[in-house]
Amino acid sequence: MSLSTRLPAAASLLLASILLSPAASQERYSSDDYRAVGRALVCQCGGCRALVHDCAMDRCPSSEPIREEIAERLQAGETAGEILARFRDRYGLHILAAPPTSGFHLSAWVLPFAALFAGGLAAVFVLRRWKRESGDGRSPAAAEVPEDLAARIERDVARIR
Repeated sequence: MSLSTRLPAAASLLLASILLSPAASQERYSSDDYRAVGRALVCQCGGCRALVHDCAMDRCPSSEPIREEIAERLQAGETAGEILARFRDRYGLHILAAPPTSGFHLSAWVLPFAALFAGGLAAVFVLRRWKRESGDGRSPAAAEVPEDLAARIERDVARIR
């Protein structure tokens, strides 16, 4: 092969690698597993508290390396669960966007609903007690008005109309 035939082939190979590398690079950041892991982790920069996938800070010292590591581990064949476990072991539970749904941490999911249910029950019992104490359903102030005063009020209201 002469230089005149090798040069266009090398140039086209170089051009293809330049044009295709961004597509390959973008592909590693667009998988469902990548998005799932990125949205399950919180940025650790200390300023934004955004999800790693959604952190918009330019050159973020936390989210960018984490995103790179997620992409590398996914390309190496690790599952999303394994990657999340690695980050949880390294940073602790505060890197997770939501608490685990097992063990003691299950209380973070259950207690708000239990508190709402208990508050609703308490409201029902208090309202029933108030109704029972009022007797016939009238307010206590209306039951204490003497008959002659009530009649006079009725006459005055009728005269105003």
